[in-house]
Amino acid sequence: MNSKIQNLLAQAERQARTSETGESSITFASRAFSDANEAENSFNHLKQKLFHIRSWNAESFLTSFELFDKNGKPSQDESAVVGDFIRLSLAGSGKDDWVKIIKITEEPDETVITVQPSYNPTKNQPDKNATSHFFTSDSTNNFCLGRNRETISFYVIGLDEKTNTNKTGNIIETVRNIAVSNIGCYLRIQKSEWKTFCENFLR
Repeated sequence: MNSKIQNLLAQAERQARTSETGESSITFASRAFSDANEAENSFNHLKQKLFHIRSWNAESFLTSFELFDKNGKPSQDESAVVGDFIRLSLAGSGKDDWVKIIKITEEPDETVITVQPSYNPTKNQPDKNATSHFFTSDSTNNFCLGRNRETISFYVIGLDEKTNTNKTGNIIETVRNIAVSNIGCYLRIQKSEWKTFCENFLR
């Protein structure tokens, strides 16, 4: 596995040992293939799938995904790019959450899409200082696809995860964020959802 994913894993493990910069989370699944050629072909197919955000809906039970362009309009492109927004709708959470694609790393055997909690870009006059997500804009989620010879791994790595209680649109959203992040933490709903997503993604 190449260095980008290794560095993210190491950073998440360091954060797990300290509370100074927020929580971290690592969820992953892996799949072994019969030979390196089969693994490489599957990696190339899964890489395309990684950029097709709407295809993620087939891999998740509780969360739905929709891709928006940099202007907050439903994206006409199938493939995500830096600057796009993703709307995440978690069943029963009370509202949508928004993230922005801030970085894409592509190497021969790994691809990483990094997203950051964001404001809601679809409003007529969006407040870019507000964060429409239950985590603060300090956090990132990293969707990592990597191949090591005959094995392909898919990780969702969360870094600097802190409950968003300050830069929300209103007090109702603040209360909702506390509830959702606590449910995800204590009942492991969020981690279980990402585990299912990772396993299904590699099918």
